[in-house]
Amino acid sequence: MRMHIFGRTAVISGTALAMALGAAGAASAAGRPGHHAPVAAAHYFVFTKRHQGFAHRDRIGAFHAQVKLTGRYSRQYPMPWSFQITSPKLRAIARGRAVCTATGLNGHYHDRHVIPVGYVWHSTVKPHRVRKVYTLSGTCTFPVQVGGKPGRAFVGFAFHYAINPDARGVSPKTAGSAVTTTVRFGH
Repeated sequence: MRMHIFGRTAVISGTALAMALGAAGAASAAGRPGHHAPVAAAHYFVFTKRHQGFAHRDRIGAFHAQVKLTGRYSRQYPMPWSFQITSPKLRAIARGRAVCTATGLNGHYHDRHVIPVGYVWHSTVKPHRVRKVYTLSGTCTFPVQVGGKPGRAFVGFAFHYAINPDARGVSPKTAGSAVTTTVRFGH
């Protein structure tokens, strides 16, 4: 099975992509699916008092995260987050529940849920340290039927972020690609 990257956010096998998400121009393959490149300084979001929330939506899904940094707030800097597969085409080919797992805090945070495809998966990550760059990543795996053939879909995200309540003038526009989403099919 040959893997391709389509745009900045989706990784999927050739025939399955055309059937599941529609046609798109292919770029060259870059790395293994599900593995994300090291985080460069301009590729993470910084939560500040001015920017306490983050939202990303693409043709695969929607990701949201927030950290309260005004008024009374916890010095553990809890970050509630959510991810939802919103693609109607992915939801249409799903043939069962999704097993979703997330990791973060350098392996100290784990979350696992079995949910319907399209359900808003949510949790909270803590504790965080100020100015440290973190990655929260998650994958949902579920059975699919594409072109009469059964298989498995792997839908994932990776969110790169830091928390700095003392930062001033930091703009979310400097976050670059703080979130990436991926889709691939297999057996």
